[in-house]
Amino acid sequence: MLEAQPQNQLTAATLSAENPASIIQSKYQPVLLIAFILSLLALSLSANVVRADSAMPGAKVLTDLQMPESVMVHADGRVFISEIGGFGKNGDGRISVHYPDGSRKILAEGLNDPKGIDLFNNHLYVADIDHLLRFDLDGKKTILAKPADFQDKPIFLNDVEIDGLGNVYVSDSGDENGKHAAVYKRSVSGEMIQIINASAGIKRPNGLLMDGPNRLLVADFATGDLFALAFDGTSSTPQSEVTLLNRGFGGADGLVRDAQGFLYISDWSHAKVWQLSEPKATPQLISSGHQSVADISLSADGAFLLIPDMKAGKLIPLAIR
Repeated sequence: MLEAQPQNQLTAATLSAENPASIIQSKYQPVLLIAFILSLLALSLSANVVRADSAMPGAKVLTDLQMPESVMVHADGRVFISEIGGFGKNGDGRISVHYPDGSRKILAEGLNDPKGIDLFNNHLYVADIDHLLRFDLDGKKTILAKPADFQDKPIFLNDVEIDGLGNVYVSDSGDENGKHAAVYKRSVSGEMIQIINASAGIKRPNGLLMDGPNRLLVADFATGDLFALAFDGTSSTPQSEVTLLNRGFGGADGLVRDAQGFLYISDWSHAKVWQLSEPKATPQLISSGHQSVADISLSADGAFLLIPDMKAGKLIPLAIR
């Protein structure tokens, strides 16, 4: 039980002066003083709370998107979104840019079904069915790879990932049975290299994430498994090794890692997002109830996970710190 120190006690008269409606018994004065201080602290904290949906970068729900598939954020807060449009309909795909002030513009249009995107050195890289494209931030397009440049027929180019040297990796999810499935590398010199094909054990490669030099994490859209793909980074016909790390992610889609090292995996089929402390850890469900969850990313400040809900036509922020 708390006992007041006489020299520090507030008198009933003093408290009554602060709040004339109060009639205080002296034996409760210490408890009331502590409660009074705690209430002031609570008021101070509540006054400094920032509403996530009104003030933080990347924290607003973006709507009226045409089947958003992938999202990438520039360091200055610009948000780039690939919009498929009508699935399987050529020419209605686009890349939209959304600014911190709420304005938006179209960076590129006339695409087919643009999916995975990534940023590197102020250029946006885009997988569009059977082409690998690059855009500068004014919208000028460069074709990096056309169908004839791939070792196998590209039919469902999906995710894009780039290492620190500028090598570009792209997954081909193949058809529904995994035919033509592959992971490719476009080297800095422009050579297209097939790292794995459909016989490697990853049925429908989707999300890609760098996991060190010459090593990728790969999400399998067909099985919901998570794999590590290690390969020889110097050969044009590289040896590779595929290792199963985890499973149970439904229609595994996007992969991203935050600054604390947590891994996030989206499940397109069941509209969920999972968090893992490391790739082999027990997954923790952190978001559900969407219509579909495609290729996730982080906000510029790393405080939010950005979730493209393809069927809902929305980009939804989820606070992660």
